[in-house]
Amino acid sequence: MSEICKNCKEEIQLNFCGNCGQKKAKRIDRKYIKDEIQYTVFHMNKGFLYSAKKILTAPGKTTREFLQGNRVNHYKPILMVFVVAGISAFLTNVFIPHPEEIVKKYYENHNIKMPFNVSSFYAFFFKYHAFIMLLSVPFIAFFTWLCFKKWGYNYYENIVINSFSLIFFQLLSIVLVFPMQLLLKNNAEIFMTVPTIVTLVLMVICFPLFFIKLYHDKDAGEVILRLLLFGIILSIAFVILCVIAGFFFGMYLVNNNIDPNVYFGVKPA
Repeated sequence: MSEICKNCKEEIQLNFCGNCGQKKAKRIDRKYIKDEIQYTVFHMNKGFLYSAKKILTAPGKTTREFLQGNRVNHYKPILMVFVVAGISAFLTNVFIPHPEEIVKKYYENHNIKMPFNVSSFYAFFFKYHAFIMLLSVPFIAFFTWLCFKKWGYNYYENIVINSFSLIFFQLLSIVLVFPMQLLLKNNAEIFMTVPTIVTLVLMVICFPLFFIKLYHDKDAGEVILRLLLFGIILSIAFVILCVIAGFFFGMYLVNNNIDPNVYFGVKPA
């Protein structure tokens, strides 16, 4: 049965208005409230769990299909990056609230004096690494676009590609690495080594596989070569950024008459 759209006053023949997309108005009932809670709290009705499952099982293929237009059942990738980063930050903040204490204990066990500021930096990075990686997506997307430019995807598509790869890595970290960190948080020695090694192994294995499956019609060896080129360019860019950041930080210390040894808590030899 048709009805008049409450938004634009056009006639609605099916479930949605063909002019503005407004859904047919229904009385607010228990199902409406349930759907609203489901969307607001769990984000389930737009495909979060569906996308998570597809990304975990076939990340490269899922990304390729999304870029080609198969999007109706998927959660929006950029929004999903925020949600997954939030889940990761929540888990680490709630269940491992003081990682700096673990780090300090580790260095004490090895008779290494560790400045407080460095410990605080580690704690910040540990708790918010997902958000830091999120902020790096547009930056990294530029370099993947540069290295894979001839294979068709533009810069903005590379933002989506890197969003999917980050989601894949973060989901794996939540499933595999976080439980290790939780179980090992009382053992500083193992906490500082085993999860780190596992994370590095995941990065070395998963990202190449992701891009090989994404560019399934290309030779795997060529994909690896382009990833190596990407790694070299990214490393050079990172060094340049560190030099620039170090220069401005040094100028800040000089302009404010701050002794670097005092700032970092290091006693001069």
